[in-house]
Amino acid sequence: MNSIGYRIKQARLDQGLSQVELAQAANVSQPTVANWENDSHVPRQIALDKLAGILSTSATWIRIGDIDINDAANTSAGYLTRPIQHVPISAWPTISNIKDGKLSMLPARDYIALSILADKPFALIANDPAMAAHFPVGVAIVFDATPGELASGKCYLFAVNENIILRRWRSAPDRLEALPNQSAVDAEFVETRPRPLARVVMSLRRH
Repeated sequence: MNSIGYRIKQARLDQGLSQVELAQAANVSQPTVANWENDSHVPRQIALDKLAGILSTSATWIRIGDIDINDAANTSAGYLTRPIQHVPISAWPTISNIKDGKLSMLPARDYIALSILADKPFALIANDPAMAAHFPVGVAIVFDATPGELASGKCYLFAVNENIILRRWRSAPDRLEALPNQSAVDAEFVETRPRPLARVVMSLRRH
């Protein structure tokens, strides 16, 4: 699972900041930021709170990732009693895999054993250069095929121009973004909210 350092780095890249710029905003040195990102040191709570404000996220997300700490199922006991799911790793889908507005299940190439809160999990191997800073090519991205409502700042699969693409959703104004988003030019603004095919739950690096 992603580390604190990985999340700090990705959030920094999302905001288009260098390590020096983040260090200046957080009133620390650039080597301190580098140590955070390579997991040599863990930021203290005061630093986490400051980072959360600078990076437009939450200290909880930096510390533990996309987990709802108010959900009792995410307590230690809940985690240990949650069944392990064998999540299929599939080939990247195409428009032909959409039926009735939903992705049809693709043949599994492999499986990942995970304890995960997702109704219909599946995994794809990242291969989109526009998203490579956040999801490096070759990383396994775990999705939930029951995406729910669009949430600003979350990443989803969308059907766009006869292709299935991975993008971050942003609202006010509504748009799809590559990561990191360097300017509004990189975003695709939409008048009608697209229907997401799947929501990103996590990404996993293979070692």
